[in-house]
Amino acid sequence: MPIEDEPRDDESGARETRRRRDEGDDYDQERRSRRRRDDDDDFDDRPRRRPPPPSDVEATDFLIPTNVSAWSMAACYFGLFSCFIPFVGLLMALIALPCGIKALRQRNKKASTYGAVTGDIRAVIGIICSSLTLLGHLILIIAIASK
Repeated sequence: MPIEDEPRDDESGARETRRRRDEGDDYDQERRSRRRRDDDDDFDDRPRRRPPPPSDVEATDFLIPTNVSAWSMAACYFGLFSCFIPFVGLLMALIALPCGIKALRQRNKKASTYGAVTGDIRAVIGIICSSLTLLGHLILIIAIASK
């Protein structure tokens, strides 16, 4: 049978808190002052990371060609399709080659935007693919004519 004079754990904690409050002990006040308050955030000396500067390239620029010359896009698509379509590709290559040359001649040499760079790359891709197609068709025509 338990002895009634011994306090249980929760009763002893409550008694201790009452005793401190009655005696004017500053324990609870010290404990509360350690908590961070929202109004104390005025002078925060911790170093912060700066957000990166906004870039000129947006996510849609990778999907939708913006600020790209129409000549370079035509050269790229006609040049790529000319490689994979057997006889119609010859006509496409004849269109893609001058479009690519015109795109490279009209480019702005000082522009370093994403659209200007991709426009140059598209024009070069169009010129290379159309040149390979023209060379392949030329070899095919020579091979057929020599028989």
